[in-house]
Amino acid sequence: MKHGQLCQNGSIMPLMPLSSLASAIVSGIVSAILDAPAEAPQPPQSVSVPAGMRAFPAGVQAGILREAPAMGQVVINHKTFSAAPGLQIRNEANRIVLPSMLMGSNFHVLYQMDAGGINVWRVWILTPAEVAAIDFSVPVTTLPAVYPR
Repeated sequence: MKHGQLCQNGSIMPLMPLSSLASAIVSGIVSAILDAPAEAPQPPQSVSVPAGMRAFPAGVQAGILREAPAMGQVVINHKTFSAAPGLQIRNEANRIVLPSMLMGSNFHVLYQMDAGGINVWRVWILTPAEVAAIDFSVPVTTLPAVYPR
């Protein structure tokens, strides 16, 4: 019997010599290059954000964070939510901060729920200019993707 590798079903699969393996890999790469479209697909266009603007994902909601998140709970607009395990809080300079770093209360924020819509996943503390651009008279609103910084 020739050399080979024993498969789980009991059959023997012959080993490919290294030179044949290398030539198969090179052949696959060359054919992939030759089969590629003549014009490479363009990446999706990102939303251009003018200078002084901070971009937010679509579907964020506006609210007031009454106090720093504690004990896995986040209170926004007098409603208590669970904090997602990877909760990110970004300050006015768009830097990630820990809940213990938040001093004071009643922060105007935009927040995003996790994929299940149960836990608060991301929170952005707004600058005074961003607060002025958002109508907070409505308790929770779905907002477009870009606000002034």
